[in-house]
Amino acid sequence: MQLRIGIISDIHGNLPGLEACLRTLDDEGVDQIVCLGDLVQFGPYPTEVIDLLQRNNIDTVQGNCDRAVAKGRDDTGDSFENVHWDNLAFEMLQWTKDQITPEQKRYLKKLPSELRFNVGSRRILCVHGLPGNISGSIKQNVSSQVYDYMFSRNSCDILILGHTHEMLLQPRGNRLIINPGSIGGGTLPEEATVAVLNINEENTTASVCWHRVPFDTVSFEKKYRHEGLPETFLKCVLLGRDPRGKWHNSDYIRRQKWAER
Repeated sequence: MQLRIGIISDIHGNLPGLEACLRTLDDEGVDQIVCLGDLVQFGPYPTEVIDLLQRNNIDTVQGNCDRAVAKGRDDTGDSFENVHWDNLAFEMLQWTKDQITPEQKRYLKKLPSELRFNVGSRRILCVHGLPGNISGSIKQNVSSQVYDYMFSRNSCDILILGHTHEMLLQPRGNRLIINPGSIGGGTLPEEATVAVLNINEENTTASVCWHRVPFDTVSFEKKYRHEGLPETFLKCVLLGRDPRGKWHNSDYIRRQKWAER
């Protein structure tokens, strides 16, 4: 029997993107969905995103942005392109904290730092950044020993991560590290990304596929402008740039459009 697990991450207040991704996963017939956190910050729909996840009873871990909002902090722990972007993120965080209801704040505060479950003999661990480090990330081109250490230290066979907004599949023997990308982190221009993990419950073989999910950018942009939020983070979603400043694509046309907007 095949178990299909939908993986979403880094929604960042993008309600149209979340709605489109949930429809895609429903069409795919997944058996369950896990969310790797960062429901809020940078997008104009923080309360609506939380409501939708709660209504659908989606298992969710806490991201660094969720933690900052829940604890009333002025810093998410992210590093930004420059001081100007840092100041815009501070402004965005203050706005986000003002939108969240007391009940939603309690919900964010109670989100766990990790989710663990088994499929057959496969031990699966879901976190936002790295195990034990909510804002951590795997550096590119690390040695294979680093991956082996992460699996052994954290007693898992499949490690599912978010935070970087970059799609990743790192096999190590019969073990996997997976990052689904993001819904609201500018992984792709005008599109969200989700992953589906397929596990055979009898022989525990596993495979992963990604979906590029277009969403209603017109409604997103209209809401963004209505709220008077920083233009920079809107451009990130539309042109495929991380809200912390890194480009997720090498398309010079998109970069030219950034300069022209």
